[in-house]
Amino acid sequence: MPTTDSTPYDALPGDWSDSARTTYIEVAEENPTASAAQLAALFEACAMIALADDLAATIPEHGLMTTGSTGQLVVNPAVAEVRALRRDAVTTLRAAGLTVPPKAATSASTAGAQLAGSRWHRR
Repeated sequence: MPTTDSTPYDALPGDWSDSARTTYIEVAEENPTASAAQLAALFEACAMIALADDLAATIPEHGLMTTGSTGQLVVNPAVAEVRALRRDAVTTLRAAGLTVPPKAATSASTAGAQLAGSRWHRR
């Protein structure tokens, strides 16, 4: 009988970012008795992380600043969306009662801090 080296995480979406996949794995391993509802919340939180990562990757291409409706410079709306998605992902995990390993909890904060730092240090 052939053996396979598959893991439960092989079924995770292939378009998720590495940080989303890592977060899923770390939180799932930290919460081995998670209910179906908690696993669904984990999946949704990781989908938000993946979307935030994809959106954050577009910011350097389009710039941190853009032209507003009256010609003024405004912060690229993607910056706020990325921050909101990362915050909501962590909030979702905590609201579901999942233990969030420190590494997973800080990955969103670290990414947000890097994004904010690049905004203010670019001037």
